[in-house]
Amino acid sequence: MKYLHLGFVIAAACGSKAPATGTGPDHDHDHGDHHEPLPAGLKWVDMNLDQRHQFMEETVLPETKKLFVAFDPLYEKMDCKTCHGPGAEDGTYEMPNPKNRPLPDSPESFMALLEKDARAAKYTPFMAQTLEPKMGELLQVKLFDPKTKEPGFSCSSCHYLVDGSGKVYPEPSRVQNKPAT
Repeated sequence: MKYLHLGFVIAAACGSKAPATGTGPDHDHDHGDHHEPLPAGLKWVDMNLDQRHQFMEETVLPETKKLFVAFDPLYEKMDCKTCHGPGAEDGTYEMPNPKNRPLPDSPESFMALLEKDARAAKYTPFMAQTLEPKMGELLQVKLFDPKTKEPGFSCSSCHYLVDGSGKVYPEPSRVQNKPAT
């Protein structure tokens, strides 16, 4: 089953490791640089790569970091690499991040994970009820609707899925992360 119920979709992966910090394009950038403000009303889907980087740096990272730190102070050093992994280092910021923990692709498998993995059980409500809606709001995109199966932002926007045989794959209907040109 390729679609996951929202209640279990946004689970453990972001919380599977301590936040990573590193070097690379997002760290080499002088955060003191002043950008021109983004045009009012500019939507994520219409932003080019530079605009997306600016929006992530100025809006998404600070907003989501507040949520993460309130959830677990471990995330005080959260940066671009925390979510984007190697994409933050190579400048692609590609999502889903292959370094995030893959999530089971069926409700049954996911519930089994929650029963045996306390960390996954701890992170699931935070991801599903706090982070996912905030990301949908910030990126101005619809959330995945498990009732209609209509594609939208979900845990598979950030995490690969894993099937019962152990095959790891990206969800083909996830919100695409390709910038406008």
